[in-house]
Amino acid sequence: MPRPSPRERLASLATAATESFGRLGYRGTRTADVAARAGMSAGSLFTYVESKEALFHLVFTYALDLLPETPELPLPTPEPGETVALFAHALQDGQPSSLQAALARDEPADTAGELRGIVEELYDTIEWAWPVLAVVECCSVEMPDLEAVWFGEGRGGIYADLAEYLRRRTASGRLRSMPDFPIAARVIGELVTWFAWHRHEGRDTALYDDKTARRTVIEFICAALIPENACEK
Repeated sequence: MPRPSPRERLASLATAATESFGRLGYRGTRTADVAARAGMSAGSLFTYVESKEALFHLVFTYALDLLPETPELPLPTPEPGETVALFAHALQDGQPSSLQAALARDEPADTAGELRGIVEELYDTIEWAWPVLAVVECCSVEMPDLEAVWFGEGRGGIYADLAEYLRRRTASGRLRSMPDFPIAARVIGELVTWFAWHRHEGRDTALYDDKTARRTVIEFICAALIPENACEK
């Protein structure tokens, strides 16, 4: 059986570390446990990453597909603030393009299609990114800079843009009126987040088929916001 390449070993470490940091936080994660989960000894872990900080940084470089094909080992300890800066940059680059495009236009030709596209992109992004987002949410309790980026510029920014989108389309009569746009945006975000992310962390995962869950959430939001008979089937 071929021996795993260094990159394959790093991928195993990144997967194991993502699970551990996402469940136990930074301080609660032990490198020895991550090594065991990745199928290696505690000592050999440090032939691949220089430190626990480097292991944490690996979680993000691997998730963002920034890990070199032939990395120099061990991966070095990042500079202070480097990991948070990497995540902040990824958030900036990963802003929902459908939502930004909708905010850039005055009136859509198809409001139902526009809204559907926004919700689909939000759902698909969270479903893809949830393991590393779980790391961010769990570890941000211990890392104020990470907390500020995620709850401020990241999640908070998306909710603010979504609320502004709802306000504009309601003002033009294209969406149903809501008592409060920030709350409506948060309802959409929390509904999407639970089915695309949080259900995978609990015991309810097997109760819902992935495709059916996605379709139901999107249809539910469209039906709630688009005036009757205007939402596409």
